[in-house]
Amino acid sequence: MTDRIGKALVIGAGISGIRSALDLAENGYKVILIDHKPHVGGFLSQLDHQFPTNNCGMCKMLPLIDHEDASTYCLRKGFYHENIEIHLGTTLAGVSGSTGNFTIRLHRMPTWIDPARCVGCGVCADVCPVRIPDAFNEGLSSRKAVYLPVPHAIPNAYVIDPVACDGCGACVDICPVNAIELPGQKRKGFRILVVDDELVVRDSLKEWLEDEGFYVAMADSGSTALSMMETTSFHLMLTDIKMPGMGGVELLEIVHEKYADLIVVMMTAYATVETAVDAMKTGARDYLMKPFDPEVFMSMVQGIYEERETITDREVDVGAIIFSGGSELYEPGQGKNPFGYGVLPGVVTNIELERMLSGLGPTGGRLVRPVDGKSPASIAWLQCVGSRDLQTDNPHCASVCCMIAVKQAVLARRKNQGRTRASVFYLDMRTCGKSFDRYRDTAEKTHGVRFTRARIHSLCATAGKAGLLLRYADASGMIEEENYDLVVLSIGQRAGRDLATSAERMDLSVDKWGYWQHPSFLNTRTEREGVFMGGAATGPRDIRDSVVHASAAANAAMRAIHRNGGSLALPDSLPDRHKDISTAMPDILVVICTCTGRLDKLYDRSMLTKRLRRDSAVRDVTYLDQVCTSDGWQQLKSEIIARQPNRLLIGACHPCIFTSRTKELSRETGLDPLLIEVVDLGVIAAESAMRIHHKPALNPMDAMPQPVFAEQLRYLNMALARLRDADPGERQHTTVTPRALVIGGGIAGLTAAVAIAECGFPVDLVEKTDAVGGNLNWLTSTLEGASPADLLAETRQRLTDLNDVHLHVQSKVISTTGQVGQYTTMIRDRQEKVRTIDHGVVILATGGDEAPTTTYGHTRHPGIVTLKEFEKKYDAREILPSALETVVMIQCVDCRKEPRNYCSRVCCPSALKDALMLKQQNPRVQVFILYRDMMTTGSVEMYYARARRDGVIFMQHDADAPPDVTFTSGGRTSGKPVVRTRDPVLQRQVEITADLVVLSTGIIPHSVSSLLPFYGVETDPDGFIASADEKWRPVDSGREGVFVCGLALAPGNIADTVAGAEAAAQRSLRILNRRCLTGSKNTAFVRDSLCSLCERCIDTCPSGARQLDADSGRVVVNPGMCQGCGACAAVCPNDASVLSGYSGKQMLSVIDAAVG
Repeated sequence: MTDRIGKALVIGAGISGIRSALDLAENGYKVILIDHKPHVGGFLSQLDHQFPTNNCGMCKMLPLIDHEDASTYCLRKGFYHENIEIHLGTTLAGVSGSTGNFTIRLHRMPTWIDPARCVGCGVCADVCPVRIPDAFNEGLSSRKAVYLPVPHAIPNAYVIDPVACDGCGACVDICPVNAIELPGQKRKGFRILVVDDELVVRDSLKEWLEDEGFYVAMADSGSTALSMMETTSFHLMLTDIKMPGMGGVELLEIVHEKYADLIVVMMTAYATVETAVDAMKTGARDYLMKPFDPEVFMSMVQGIYEERETITDREVDVGAIIFSGGSELYEPGQGKNPFGYGVLPGVVTNIELERMLSGLGPTGGRLVRPVDGKSPASIAWLQCVGSRDLQTDNPHCASVCCMIAVKQAVLARRKNQGRTRASVFYLDMRTCGKSFDRYRDTAEKTHGVRFTRARIHSLCATAGKAGLLLRYADASGMIEEENYDLVVLSIGQRAGRDLATSAERMDLSVDKWGYWQHPSFLNTRTEREGVFMGGAATGPRDIRDSVVHASAAANAAMRAIHRNGGSLALPDSLPDRHKDISTAMPDILVVICTCTGRLDKLYDRSMLTKRLRRDSAVRDVTYLDQVCTSDGWQQLKSEIIARQPNRLLIGACHPCIFTSRTKELSRETGLDPLLIEVVDLGVIAAESAMRIHHKPALNPMDAMPQPVFAEQLRYLNMALARLRDADPGERQHTTVTPRALVIGGGIAGLTAAVAIAECGFPVDLVEKTDAVGGNLNWLTSTLEGASPADLLAETRQRLTDLNDVHLHVQSKVISTTGQVGQYTTMIRDRQEKVRTIDHGVVILATGGDEAPTTTYGHTRHPGIVTLKEFEKKYDAREILPSALETVVMIQCVDCRKEPRNYCSRVCCPSALKDALMLKQQNPRVQVFILYRDMMTTGSVEMYYARARRDGVIFMQHDADAPPDVTFTSGGRTSGKPVVRTRDPVLQRQVEITADLVVLSTGIIPHSVSSLLPFYGVETDPDGFIASADEKWRPVDSGREGVFVCGLALAPGNIADTVAGAEAAAQRSLRILNRRCLTGSKNTAFVRDSLCSLCERCIDTCPSGARQLDADSGRVVVNPGMCQGCGACAAVCPNDASVLSGYSGKQMLSVIDAAVG
């Protein structure tokens, strides 16, 4: 991919940041991806399992088109893309400029180990004398002060924890590559002023700080502190917020004006987080909550010290900024600690349990009690710990905890073959996703997980035993007691501290809870043009929603850069041209990395050279040291340029390091990257040692040399065979029609069309009715008070202003042929006129509607209406709140049970909106909401609490005991509805005579049966178009080039729909943005002379990359879609289907080398 005018900064290398970065990079933009942590992956790097598959699937986010531009291995181990520049341990220090021309200043925190020189040998950790709790394993294991940030990253350079390091220097002396350089002892010159009216606080902080070598002065008041500053220059001030006389905030304001360079950290025990956040807006760097955690306190001070003494600054210019950070986990040991976390043995958090379930975790994947190492016979999950809780200052619902608990309960049962009793205690089981209810039901019915609606009373140690006694109030209010071996706290999420800091640096505002503010319906936009956000910056999100919003943010950033001078179309996306060696004999250069002498222990150089030169294709064998470093890489290039081979074999460790740089090597030396092989000598040595010793060797390099040498030689000979018989021919490619087709004119279709057209590509928008807008034509307001009509009007105006969008109303698709990049679709309009459209991609935004029902007498009694009918009648003034005395709303009508077993996500918020509206216009009206589980995730939870305060009565019922509706005298025509339901608290039947009964029936998608054969997509059991992967590729269909958004994909609110539409547009742009789709080195092709047209390969191809060309009568392969799996070659009965890189001659040569 060629260089582009246009660069973006992505802040945060978690799952959201990775998705945004990849989306931009796949479109040719350069991306700077930064994260304050020393590793990528964020929170997801600690998780091995995600529902509904209970496996990891992050790798499914990797590019499928031109995937050799990026990593093609496990994404949890790290990733690269030739257009992405990754800077870890780096933070944003400042922003200036405007859209298209931002200047950003980056701070890079030192790791004290040069990652370009570190080879990951680990000898530094062996000699380090300091051992501390391992934060990656949530303190369940320990690590050294010099450590690997994550256990599975490749390459995995060590870093040094500056707080834990005692500066002994043992690691410096033993490092074989001189990669470690510890900072000088300058802490005495860093002056800290502690301001607090409590002597015990001042003394404690002074003792901690002086033990670490810092200079500390103390002041008991703000006025004293100001006096001291007149005679002494300080670098850091730690001040309490609430003090007699001059408070900390007033002191901050004075200091901020007089001593601009002084860094201030606020300390508080009684003030709210909101006060501390306001202080940060005034100029404070951060805040600390009392009582202090010494480790957290010293980590903050150490970070500030490093920032002043050792941080390197860098300025870069970018066109747009995406912030992809957000949440941090609630610390259950703070405050009142009602569940005894850290005190009671056997109480763990859900993230600690994730590490216990991980194969790379502290227990190796064994589920045991941390206190005694025994397998727990019973486990309880307690929901809503630190969320939905005013006492912890976090009224939000964390959105993800319920499904995490269900997943963990299933995994726990599996780990112990069903012997562990698993119980989940909850208030509302928020399974508000397309497949979540079925997953929950499977957990209960198939895996034996028990679900109990309850309020937890207390948790204490069992008398005389190692277990835990759980007391709870069940749904009826009765107190129950149960014993458990392990209790898991499902801790919530809250706004991360970096949100307020980053917002201040970018001149943005946060809400009272610390989240970034955004315009209505546009969750990825901020108040500052050119700055966008993904991740959890606006509130907690699960993986799927994070991925969708990340792609939407990338699309918004691309459009901003494009409006300010960027161009989307790549000047050329054909494969790079290399020297023509089609007639040349194989000429292989073998380069062996000695890895600072470590690999030399495994073989005799002269013997290895002699054995490799037995292959006539080998010109020479050369040995270089540390090829993975910059110096070693330059030596490698010099060797290639000097010797001019036409094939290259590298023997080293960590092949992925070299894979990411083969294109660079190709451009500088003329070597075809398809003719470069890398053999992992380090892994071969380790595996050989395991086979020899029947256990992992502590140091595989010290294993028996002869067997290891033979194994390495075998793998090197196999690679030589592959190279020798490799076909140097050009890769296949297919041209792309730079035009998009969007089917559906609701807000999803309109948004997707605008998002593509604003990037410079023409769009055909097909709508079957006579007007666009879909459901926004009748929706008048949202729970938050926003106007869907305004959004629709604005979107339609943007559509009108774009000359590249061609609207076809009262039209429908009648046929489609082709594949990704080259579709031909025919549409018929209301005048029966047929039009042909050539396009490269298609977006299905066919929409959905409220599900019809006849339950509870609907359609037969005027007092029984659906939510949609209620809102339309209210807007038409056919329903007057002042005329109503009692209204009953029944949730989950005909849904969340088979055959429509899913939550529609919008019903509970809509019911709250209507209930609050009724109470506002008629405070005397009684409103009852009969629900199974209130699906009020995120900030919607606060409206649920408000409705309770306003007098709305909520009554819960179970799926097997729904409410019953009859009618008073007059029957189904003139009588009033009478609703009967069982109140779980009163333990009795309740009868409500209502003026109106409002039914929440949920959402169903419009039928797409006529489109399925055209585009090769499938629907799920509920009629929604199936995603390629529900979590990792949510807006991609199972067929490349076909994307889905809106209610055609899944139920969702307007903001979700807009984000999904922009995400679908972004995914389609990575195709439109190429002049051609180029095959990989393992693309399949057809030998037409042998092909019998049996079409078995077409049916077998999982990527839909093959089709029968009616004009030529041949099976053709789309190289952009082919993923090189080889299924076609396996089923072909006469060897007509061949996979590049796996020819018969090659395979037989490799087999000979393996067994010879």
